[in-house]
Amino acid sequence: MKKNLSPERAFDIAFKKYMQGDRKELYREFLEYIKKYLYERNVYPGISPREVDMTIKPDPMLSFPKWIFERLYALLGEEGIKGIYNHKTWARVNELKANVNDVVRLLESEGYKVKRTEINFLLEIESSDKRISDSTAFKEGLLIPQDKSSVLAVMILDPKPYEKILEIGSAPGVKSSLIQQLTRNKSFLISIDISEKRIMQQKKLMEKWGVHNVELIVADALHLPIRKADKVFIDAPCSNSGTINVDPSVVLRLNKRKLHELSSIQIGILKEASKLRTQVVYITCSLFPEEGEKVVEKFERNLVRIPNEGHEGYKKSRVWLRVFRTYPHKDFSEGFFIAKLDFSSPHSFQ
Repeated sequence: MKKNLSPERAFDIAFKKYMQGDRKELYREFLEYIKKYLYERNVYPGISPREVDMTIKPDPMLSFPKWIFERLYALLGEEGIKGIYNHKTWARVNELKANVNDVVRLLESEGYKVKRTEINFLLEIESSDKRISDSTAFKEGLLIPQDKSSVLAVMILDPKPYEKILEIGSAPGVKSSLIQQLTRNKSFLISIDISEKRIMQQKKLMEKWGVHNVELIVADALHLPIRKADKVFIDAPCSNSGTINVDPSVVLRLNKRKLHELSSIQIGILKEASKLRTQVVYITCSLFPEEGEKVVEKFERNLVRIPNEGHEGYKKSRVWLRVFRTYPHKDFSEGFFIAKLDFSSPHSFQ
């Protein structure tokens, strides 16, 4: 990639080549360009995007807007910042359609390097020139790309057969699919999302992945369409700052005002979910406590402790030992915040 390109022009070129088939390498180049642009913009204020030097090796310690760096450095320290781009490629075997051993053999026969993990159905796809989307297993719906943090969030929900589960923010349905995989399609899942387009996309994927007993509803989570469920799973709208290791450009779209707006929406969704008087798992893909600890502190009396050794929340929060976090520098996954709450007592919520 030439160095005298604006981010917009670089994206245009990368996208065209992506559509022509040279996808993985060009996407990697574009992400590297974003990292270098963020770094040079902080080192040399006012630098033009056209002046980005692709030969430099950016220091993650200097690759963020000042306010983001100050927030994250106080939370993650130097080790956390330097390892913030750590990431592995994760994929889940869809046990609704296939056996784990069979899928591993199929992947290996096509030249993929696969590593088993402590979660039986979760695979680490080791560095390879081959794209997962080109595999037979992916095309046939036997293998679903899913980050380890996302898998852990659903496992903390602990769905059971015959439970009625309300899923908020469901599309495109990756977590929905895992909920039904863990219950062998025996739970009744009500999945809502505010986007009709995304719900239609989820419908197609549910069919491809062999997922049943799911009712898809277009709805606003601040005004829930149902009033009874055994469990609620909230994948709240958030900054997506936890995806910085797969999309470093996320910091270009963030500002303090947006962060506080999202926090208010998250609190509103939890208040609405509390009316169902049941168990709730709340998650965000965020590195910021404004979208995690600070939100659930307002419902502190309802928190149910999650075993979290090595995955504690931020220690400056009074709930840090009761919630669960994944960290890119430790887990080589996206940064997730996960909390479990119990609103079953009519006098327990605020």
